[in-house]
Amino acid sequence: MMHESEDIEQERSRLSHGSASEDAPPVLCAFDLRTSCPVDEFGLRVRSVLDPALHLALSQPFEGEDLPVGGIPDWFVAAGRGGTGPVPDFAARGRERYTAAVGQGPWDVQEWLYQFDPESEFRGWAWWHLTRSGDRRARIWVDSWGESFFACDELRWLAYVSGAEDVSGPALVKSAALVIPEHISPGGA
Repeated sequence: MMHESEDIEQERSRLSHGSASEDAPPVLCAFDLRTSCPVDEFGLRVRSVLDPALHLALSQPFEGEDLPVGGIPDWFVAAGRGGTGPVPDFAARGRERYTAAVGQGPWDVQEWLYQFDPESEFRGWAWWHLTRSGDRRARIWVDSWGESFFACDELRWLAYVSGAEDVSGPALVKSAALVIPEHISPGGA
């Protein structure tokens, strides 16, 4: 699925400002996870990485050269393959959990960012929302255009290094199950 500029802008808006349940397509995909930190903190970490990645998708040519990582949090860059600098405990544990769950090593930050190239069909999802489903339990909602099987390891990587202890899914869920409380922080959680 190619990601048009308008779609990416809407995705960034949902990430920053949240979304209304009635705006969702009939079916979304859900990833259920347990976090090592409060869900609000987890949500802030996810958004702090995903927003600048989506910004790059709108502003960079993706012509095979390294993309600027200045807007990406240092902890995320450091957690990746070849990263330098201190890796916070939550990200180091997430890196280990991702490797154990997926059977692959850490992502290189440039490889990860290139998943957001709007001209490619690598990324099979678009951000929709993050909801709390219990104490240190959350659900990431993405639009997969009705597909139950799609490329999503970059999202799984983001979830783990942002503080997820385990991630299950994706699972197709009718959007009617998406209930967004009035009191949650922008973008979810």
